[in-house]
Amino acid sequence: MRLLLSVVLFCSFFLSAGCADKVTTPPAGNCANCHSRVTTAFSASVHGRVGLACADCHAGADEHLRDKQNLPATDWRGETCARCHETEYMEWQTSPHSQIPLEQLPRDPRIGECMKCHQARGFAAVIASGSNFKETWGPLPQSEPEPVTCAACHSPHNGAHSYLLRLPQGDICSTCHGGKWQNLLLSGSGGQHYAGFDWSSFSSHPHNTGNRCVSCHMARTAGAVSAGGHTFRMRVSKGENPNTAPCVSCHGESDGYNINGMQQNVEALLGELRLLLEQHNNGRLPGFQPGACNQCHRGGMKPFDNDPDLILGKAYENYLLVERDKSLGVHNPPYVLQLLQSTIESVRKEYRRQP
Repeated sequence: MRLLLSVVLFCSFFLSAGCADKVTTPPAGNCANCHSRVTTAFSASVHGRVGLACADCHAGADEHLRDKQNLPATDWRGETCARCHETEYMEWQTSPHSQIPLEQLPRDPRIGECMKCHQARGFAAVIASGSNFKETWGPLPQSEPEPVTCAACHSPHNGAHSYLLRLPQGDICSTCHGGKWQNLLLSGSGGQHYAGFDWSSFSSHPHNTGNRCVSCHMARTAGAVSAGGHTFRMRVSKGENPNTAPCVSCHGESDGYNINGMQQNVEALLGELRLLLEQHNNGRLPGFQPGACNQCHRGGMKPFDNDPDLILGKAYENYLLVERDKSLGVHNPPYVLQLLQSTIESVRKEYRRQP
């Protein structure tokens, strides 16, 4: 029933947007002679139902029908989808998904590790392979890599899930972001856990259920035009309303995310931990190994000056986990507060023991 409702909603959107009127290429029915599985699925999808044809996305389809040696191009560009999904495309353009850090990618075969998350066709290929996402590399780019366009998450032919998604909403973000700071906090994992608490209890909470990231990052609030939807942003531009739509059901109306002073408390604990770490490291924090990837990916931290038992190193991991998450505890408030408090107490306790 849910799938049927999704299809009805999609069809209603396409028809109301006048998408059918924009289709000028007649369906290439002969494609089914060789691609029956794909064309059957496509015909049943919302794209097929509104009259889109293979040639609308595959440039050179007609030439390919005349001569199979002339392979058609697969169009991964977001501009193609924008013909019917202009609003979503404009939102996507302001999101991190529309950017690909080409200057930071390695110039060797290891680029396949980057391509599965930083390029649409790389992501789609790994998902389609059914292999373990973490252990599989994406294909090397055949030309200038495109960013994470619409076709990365949505299968134009017929996705197996709602909204033509390649994976369920609650899972698709975690493929690439599962090991990032935000998801490590959301799941109550990744930090250095000290004795005295049942840390497993912090994995289940209202922010880590259902559609997870999508529930908040795609929510829309009137007046928050630069956040929500396919921007995936929770921060809004100056002068806009905060994107608090996902907060209302549990917390009521709010003018921000500092509910019950939680973010303020986290910020104060972060400042306290930072000063404590600097105090025991000649007034500074360690830097990072060369490369900008460690700004989002864990690792690359240089050691403290005198920390043979890694007391400060472990504490610094917790500091970075919370600081780099950038939500000031919103993703998992009880876990973040307890993690910072335990870290501060542990450092102070260990250094009191030292001569």
